Amino acid sequence: MDLFLFPSATDTFGNVVLEAMASGVPALVTALGGPKFLVNDGVTGYVAPVEDFAGKVIELSSNVSLLIAMRRQAREAAERLSWDAVFERVYDCYATCFPNTAGTNGSAQPISLERTVHQLVTTEAYS
Repeated sequence: MDLFLFPSATDTFGNVVLEAMASGVPALVTALGGPKFLVNDGVTGYVAPVEDFAGKVIELSSNVSLLIAMRRQAREAAERLSWDAVFERVYDCYATCFPNTAGTNGSAQPISLERTVHQLVTTEAYS
């Protein structure tokens, strides 16, 4: 398989997209729904309107070097999104938000959860 097409506009996460990428298959997804957060447009696949899918397929099928690069990048991106990697980032976020909870006094002074979550989801794992 050279490219995985996933035209869903309603899927909330897109496990099948992540599975394709883990297999070294770039994904073509819509800008609607959750899979758009898994695909780095032009690097690990494409994020495009359904009406542009055919053009993207033609573009990639005529550019073997781009396909090879996307296959490698898709696999590497999926590895950074493994459950172990995701849980490590969640634990890191908790440690940042509640730095004193492991101490003996239990008086944690949380920092901005919104800012920390933003930092968590904008790490290179999602790019």
